[in-house]
Amino acid sequence: MGDTKTGATAAPAAADSDWDELAKSLAAAKASRSAEGVAPTETPPATAPARGSFSSALALVLALISIGVAGMLWWQYRAFYVALDQNDVATAQALERVRAEQRTLQDGLKAARDDAETLRQRSADLADRLDQLPSRFAELERRLDTLQGGSFAARSALLRSEAEYYLAVANTELMLARNFANAITALELADGRLAELGSPELAPVREAIARELGALRGVRQPDIEGILFSLGGLAARVSDLPMRGDARPAGPAAAVDEAEPGFGRLWLAVKNMLLGLVRVERRDEPVAHALSAAERELDRRELEIELEVARTAVLRGTQQTFRSALDAGVALLMRDFDTDSSEVESALALLRGTRGLDVNPARPDISGSLVKLRELTAKDR
Repeated sequence: MGDTKTGATAAPAAADSDWDELAKSLAAAKASRSAEGVAPTETPPATAPARGSFSSALALVLALISIGVAGMLWWQYRAFYVALDQNDVATAQALERVRAEQRTLQDGLKAARDDAETLRQRSADLADRLDQLPSRFAELERRLDTLQGGSFAARSALLRSEAEYYLAVANTELMLARNFANAITALELADGRLAELGSPELAPVREAIARELGALRGVRQPDIEGILFSLGGLAARVSDLPMRGDARPAGPAAAVDEAEPGFGRLWLAVKNMLLGLVRVERRDEPVAHALSAAERELDRRELEIELEVARTAVLRGTQQTFRSALDAGVALLMRDFDTDSSEVESALALLRGTRGLDVNPARPDISGSLVKLRELTAKDR
């Protein structure tokens, strides 16, 4: 019995020792597995490469953005200068056309001046002859009285012929040369010759002459030579008239304009653009566009042409053309010239004051006296 209890007690003890060893083995294995699983987490190998790839990607994106901005600026720079070159070419062509028109107009004006000078000389010659005629007729009357014994019929016929000649001269001076002074002088001489006759039948002729003299003296005549001299003086001063934007502002904009074309000028333009993105200014008037050198030259030549057209219209007596040319000149001065300067103000006052003048006043009909005199002469024959 005693042996049996001893053996039974020893068996459970051995089993407990085996379980302890198994538990220790499992704990050692678990500890080993735990040690093996923790070791990799202590030094993560993927963190450093991820940060490096992000920095590389960011640098690449920034580089692409820089390349895009540089390309955009280069494209804008190139487009700006291409457009500027095209504008310069178009302006130069327009300026050449204006110069050609100006040369043509100057040739036409020279021809008109030559015609006017020829007409003026002929009028002066006619006036001289008109002044000399009374003495010649007086000499002719004296000889006639000597030869024919003072025949009243011959002297009457001579005075009528002389009066008819003066009336014809008056009509020619007025209608062709537009010379009111010579026409008035010729009518007065004709009336004087008819008065010497003292014939009642010539009263209707003298009455018609009186009406014609009153009509001529009532016409307000323009000072043609004064207008020509004034417009010619202004045309000579066109190159000296100050234009809009002649006083260029100092500052960044002036520095950009004065810089040489190239990357430096592009950089200054971009810099000023970025610095001036937010700029508040208060102006009572809209900011005027600055004129280029070609536009300034074109405006000056155009103003000279309008003044030449106005002078030609004065010589030819075309009122509508005269006023249209002066209106165009005033519009040019108001648009592109410095209206605050005294020179431009004086030019505007001259053009506006001259515009109201009538360079071709209505000429009255003075042919009635001549028609009546010829009718009486034909009846007497």
